[in-house]
Formats: sequence, C-alpha cells, structure tokens
Amino acid sequence: MKVYQIDIARSVRRQIEALPGNIRQRIKREIAKLAFNPRPENAKELRGSLTGRYKIRLDHYWLVYRVDDDAVIVVILKAGMKHDRFYDDLE
Repeated sequence: MKVYQIDIARSVRRQIEALPGNIRQRIKREIAKLAFNPRPENAKELRGSLTGRYKIRLDHYWLVYRVDDDAVIVVILKAGMKHDRFYDDLE
C-alpha cells in the first residue's frame, strides 16, 4: 500500500489556521487520511478545466486538492468556505 506525501503551501496553511476550531480540526484529520487514501468516497472530482482536482465538503467548508500518483503526493490547493469565485485561483 502506497503512503502519499502531503504538500501544503504556506498560504494554504494560513487558510486552514484561520478557520473555526472545530472545522480546522476536521480538515486536518481529512488531510491526514489522504496520505493513505487520496480518493476517498466522500471526495468528488472537479470537472471542466479543473479536472484532476478533488473536493471534500465539510459542512459549509471545502478542501480542494490534486493527486500526483507518479510522484506519490497529494497537494492541498485550498481550504475554506465556498463562495462564488472559490475555484478561480486554483493552479
């Protein structure tokens, strides 16, 4: 069984730390689980120009990430409350 490395940019760490305590802890737990299963049942693949990226919903908050199976890495792209332009600045 592969264990994926988790990559979280400093800006995303700040997004996570700015979340309410209970949501912050839930998101951190979800991120930790992604190392062992990068495509859990509750993750949905994004469509269109964002294909290859996944989202996990936690109440009104979203965790967005991409998986690189060749490098065995999960890159966390964004965490926060979803709004109209939530996906605009994803890489």
